[in-house]
Amino acid sequence: MTNQVTIFGLWLLLFPSLVKAEDPLVASKPTEPVKEIDFRDPIPFGLPPVEYGLGQHTDAASQLEQALSARTLKLNYDSQWGYLREVLKALQIPESSQLMVFSKTALNPRLIKPENPRVIYFNDDVYIGWVPGAEKMEFAAVDPLKGTIFYELAVKAANEPRLVRSERCLACHGGDSSLRIPGLLVRSFLTDQHGRPISGYSQISHDKPLEKRWGGWYVTGTHADMTHLGNLFNRDAIEAAKTNPALRANLKQVDQFVDTAKYLHPHSDLVAHLILDHQVHAHNLITRASMEQQLGLRSDVEQQLVRYLLFLDEAELAGPLQGTTDYQTWFEQSGKRDASGRSLKDFDLQTKLFRYRLSYLIYTDSFRNMPSAARNRILQNIHKFLTASAAELEQSWDVDPAAFPVQERQAILQIVAETLDNLPEFWRVSQ
Repeated sequence: MTNQVTIFGLWLLLFPSLVKAEDPLVASKPTEPVKEIDFRDPIPFGLPPVEYGLGQHTDAASQLEQALSARTLKLNYDSQWGYLREVLKALQIPESSQLMVFSKTALNPRLIKPENPRVIYFNDDVYIGWVPGAEKMEFAAVDPLKGTIFYELAVKAANEPRLVRSERCLACHGGDSSLRIPGLLVRSFLTDQHGRPISGYSQISHDKPLEKRWGGWYVTGTHADMTHLGNLFNRDAIEAAKTNPALRANLKQVDQFVDTAKYLHPHSDLVAHLILDHQVHAHNLITRASMEQQLGLRSDVEQQLVRYLLFLDEAELAGPLQGTTDYQTWFEQSGKRDASGRSLKDFDLQTKLFRYRLSYLIYTDSFRNMPSAARNRILQNIHKFLTASAAELEQSWDVDPAAFPVQERQAILQIVAETLDNLPEFWRVSQ
């Protein structure tokens, strides 16, 4: 991995009691005013009440481990897949979410390469990493108050397989690209023929245009005339793509590069890529906002989170875009729907990712269980945007009213009113 935790950030994590009281990043006491900080400042997540390395967790992987420990759940071992399929089933992660990454920017760099990519499986709350030939599976699950928690599970057969906490991941997952909190990463790096990074981008979100995404990843699906950096490795192919941007684009399979029999299926679905790009950065923003509230700190993270959840800076798509698995169907069917059958998980995939632009992540544990003061402020600002006049959209939000029409905003108001638990009293649907 290329990103490293700063010495100062790691010191705060390991030795919070040694931080001097005058340091601007020491958490405020309940009776002290909120301390203003810059969004780029590190967060002292080792301090109470967060205490990242301590206490109980409620993330999905922790709940899986508790079930294994209590022997209320048993994982059956498979000679080919180990515990992979059983884990995906237990965590309700679809196999169709499989994404293949061949850049050496993760654990097991000796194993990861274009002909032996690592795969990621995920749902709204938890992420699984698996590499053919590796000794362990990797887990990253988002805890509402403590951020992303990392675990490992030995692949070999065991009488009582157990998830074990791992903090070595913080060497990369606690730096600038994850917003200085224990967070998640999606990168885009063009690589040589061995998967070694050459150049690229260390933070990918839905704000990045497709032409900058997916370097070091395989991508299966069609995307009209749009281009991306996926499916390219070795310097010759990269140079050829400069004059032929469509090289290795719109692929429906990657069997020519990978022995796909080593994987659950031979796809790295484009639509699943789009979802991963969206939700990883959103999870990090939610975690940072939650931690700042807990620690008595305040940056502009909540404003950034509101804009992100509303897709206000989303890179424009030029569809139609389509994947190669049933992932799109699974994703839409998992959405909560109002009386009119509408959901925040309804895709557009023509000019934008979703038909109704408010992130489905407002339903997740990480958002629902964040400190109530922060959650209410964020929902109140979302509500202000959705009920704003055309003049207010232009002046206060820098948004063209025609680009986010009132009909869409009214639909979002209604969907949320009918489907979101613990809805604040101020939320009212315009008739």
